[in-house]
Amino acid sequence: MAHRDPMDPGEVALADKLQTTTRTAPEATVEQPYLSIVIPVYNEAKRLPNSVPKLIGYFEAQDYTYEFVIVDDGSSDGTAQLARELLAPVKNLQVIESRPNRGKGHAVKVGMLAARGKVRLFCDADLSTPLSEMEHFWPWLESGYKIVIGSRKMLGATIVRHQPLWRESLGKVFTWLTNVIATNGISDITCGFKCFTADAAQELFSRSVLDDWSFDAEVLYIAQRRGYKIKEVPVSWHDTPGTKVRLLKDSSRSLAGLARIRMNDVRGRYR
Repeated sequence: MAHRDPMDPGEVALADKLQTTTRTAPEATVEQPYLSIVIPVYNEAKRLPNSVPKLIGYFEAQDYTYEFVIVDDGSSDGTAQLARELLAPVKNLQVIESRPNRGKGHAVKVGMLAARGKVRLFCDADLSTPLSEMEHFWPWLESGYKIVIGSRKMLGATIVRHQPLWRESLGKVFTWLTNVIATNGISDITCGFKCFTADAAQELFSRSVLDDWSFDAEVLYIAQRRGYKIKEVPVSWHDTPGTKVRLLKDSSRSLAGLARIRMNDVRGRYR
């Protein structure tokens, strides 16, 4: 998912006062679903027609209750309305419009805190990690882990189609720096396929503050600081063309985010 630059602190304070609307399908029930699937989106009108049938088809075949939580991060291409139309058959649906654009980290936070499921998965709209990988997560969740995340970099992972070399190299450098500055021993910081129990999601995302691409590192840092055990599971993954990531600007912001994580911790922001 592509996102614009995060706003400066003054704009963020103003944005908190601006409209964020949640619209739920009329037929949704108040029963707590077992799994929430949180999908942050930004200008994904071209991708959703391909992704949504796969989402509906996979989860309709499961024997547990679920909901979709689509968080539109200020799209300008009608993504939110298209999501409502394509997902109209789904019994439990939230489409949340968050405006103005804040960044992927903010969209994931909004979705994870709005979700009602006992377990909450966030994944990307391009479904670069197949939904069937969730089947490898359940044994670890059922064994007591509250955080289970996908890894493209550990033994057993399968990369069907690689990213461009510059992006893959940048990801490796960012993961290495994150483990030096913030987290400890995590092989893949940025894989967009992460699962949390409801209580872990509430505790961690209510404390996260970073809106940009460094949000993964922040949430995992908070988790380790608060004593959570994190289970990494190797996943299958394929690159999907069409990213709007800007090499110099986005990488520099992400690296600056690592410094902000440590600074926030020193200031007691994550207590």
